[in-house]
This record gives sequence, structure tokens and C-alpha cells, in this order.
Amino acid sequence: MHIAIVGAGYAGVACALRLARRTRGRAKITLVNASPDFCQRIRLHELAAGSAPHKPLLSHLLRGTGVELAIGSAHELDLAAHTLRVGDTQVCWDRLVLALGSQTAVDDIPGVRTHAFTLDGRSAHALAARLPQLAATRGRLLVVGGGLTGIEAASELAELHPSLRVALVTRGELAPELSPRARAHVRTTLERLHVELHQHVEVSELQPHALVAHGRAIPFDACLWTVGFRAPALGADSGLRVNARNQIMVDSCLRALSHPEVYVAGDLAVLRGCSGDALPLGCKTALPSGMHVAESLARELAGEQVRPFLYRAVPYCVSLGRRDGLLEFPAHWRSPPLFGKLAARIKELICRGTIWALAIERRRAAPFTILGRGGAPLLASDSAHS
Repeated sequence: MHIAIVGAGYAGVACALRLARRTRGRAKITLVNASPDFCQRIRLHELAAGSAPHKPLLSHLLRGTGVELAIGSAHELDLAAHTLRVGDTQVCWDRLVLALGSQTAVDDIPGVRTHAFTLDGRSAHALAARLPQLAATRGRLLVVGGGLTGIEAASELAELHPSLRVALVTRGELAPELSPRARAHVRTTLERLHVELHQHVEVSELQPHALVAHGRAIPFDACLWTVGFRAPALGADSGLRVNARNQIMVDSCLRALSHPEVYVAGDLAVLRGCSGDALPLGCKTALPSGMHVAESLARELAGEQVRPFLYRAVPYCVSLGRRDGLLEFPAHWRSPPLFGKLAARIKELICRGTIWALAIERRRAAPFTILGRGGAPLLASDSAHS
């Protein structure tokens, strides 16, 4: 059996490593990615601030596993013929895993694509190059998005460039996923870092140097857009059932509803818990879902029944610059949140831990196997929940 895995983020690499270890040469595994580097998306706000997070080579993460690495953009997915083009090469597959992640949505609001930076790849590098000049002239940086990504970015940028005038704009309440106590700590930290907060702002347009909301204009010299997401169009273009964000509809075992020979992991999948609520995006779902897909494929090879994906909630861990942070535990843990330097250190350990877990996975099961046990089952993402 030839298994092609498209996308080498947290979900794709985790799937490839677990599958190689579980199958021990009984399947040919090809991992497809546009870049030879492993991108640590949870550190992209650090990159935008001007630091240089370590970018491991995929070849190093995969060494000794027998996984074949194909570098190139994936396109022309033919579900009937079981083929995929990677650059100029055609890859044939018996089972396909799509783990292409998500991207910042830049076409939902007029002007965003033209006038805003994002934390995606080259744009984060471009912002990092621009910030020293802005800081030298006390320029105004506008961060749009009051979720955890926007909060981490605003905190990191304000701390590293204290002469910048940083403002954070959010459509609703700040950090709605956090408890009132945790939100209060975020607000206090933003005030300490002199980040100006604008809540309940409905953006209608982004102009070259101003955000427009119901006739009100908020000026900026640079804008970082962190709100909204879309999945790559490969699945939609090939005929897979998708939602409005191009995420692929899956069953409870993470198989595409319209094509069960295709598995989907990470942000690209429509993941909903048994209550119907969307599971969080990011590595906290990408890692366990990637490993679950690998386990399912190993069970298929062994002639066994595949099992539903179980997801157990894990803490929210948020960096607020390099010297502050917060750790918010799931409600059923009945534990108070942690704040300050200790939370910042734990957050850093968690970021490093994602790479350590992948390194461990080459030889034995990583801790995400344990974290995934006993959680809530996934609800099939049919059209009623799209």
C-alpha cells in the first residue's frame, strides 16, 4: 500500500512518524510539502517580532524512518485515478492523508490582502523587517484580532519594540474563550505594555493607512491581521465535500465523507465534538488527529476496524511577551489558572515540547497518545454542522 501525506505541519509530520513506526516497512509512505523546513506556527508571532525561531529540516525529523520526502506544491488531485501532482511529478496513492492546515483569511474584508501583514510565512518576515524603522519613528502598529493569536502578537511586539505605539482591535470581547479571571489578566498585561485596546469594532474596510469601521477611522503605519481563516483549496478543487472555509467534511474516524479512502487531519478537517461545538484549531488538535489517522491506517493494513477519534481538551497556554503568560485549564480539571513568569516558562516548554514529541515519536509513542484517551468522540461533520 502506498500512503501519500500532503502537508508537513504538526498533523502531517505526526501522522508520518506514527505510521512509519506502526507499519515497519509494510507500507510505502510519501510526505509531500512545499518547503524542506518544518514551520513552527505557534512561534510565528515571535518571528514577526524579529526573533528567529529554530526551523528544523523535515529530513532531520524523518531520518531513519523510511518516509520518502517529496518537496513541491501539491496540485491536480484526481480522486478517481488516485493520483496527485507534486511539482512536475505524478504521485500515485492507495490512501491519501490531507493535512494542509489553514491560512489567514485575507479576502473577507476589502483591503486586507493589499494593506495588511499576516503571520503566514513571508509576510511575517516582511513585518519583522519593517518594525525597527517604525519603532525608531514611534510608528503606530495595529493588530486586528482579539483571539489568542492576536493577543500573543500584540504582547510580543509591544514588549520587544517598546517605542512602537501598539493597538489591538477586536470585533467582540477580548479572548472570549478564556475565563473572566484570565481575561482580566490579559487586559492588565496589555495595559502594562501600553497596548491600546479597541473592543466591539466591526471592520468594514482596510485602507492604506487606516482601518474603517462604521465611518470611524483608526490610523496605522502598519497593520497585522490575525482574524479569520481559510483552508487551502486543494480538497474543494478536487471534488471533496467542504464547508464555506474550504475545510473538508469528515466522519467520526476522520475520513472524508464523500471519499473514505481520503483521511483528513488538523485544521483542514471540520472537527466538532459530541456537543456540536467546533474543536480548537492549532497544534492541540493537529498532533492528536494526525496520530489518530496513522493509527487508523495501521489498523486498515492489519485488517482491523478503524475507531472514532476521541479528543480530550487540553489547557490554553498563552504567551504575553517573554516574561508573562497564562495557563487556563479545562473546566473539568477544577484548577485555577496560572499567571506570570511561571506560565511563560510553561508556555515555552510546551512550544519546545511539540518538537520533542515528534522526535520521541520516531522511536516510541509520544505523550499525545495518552492525552487523547477517554475524551469526547468526534461528531461527523455533515451539512447540518457546516
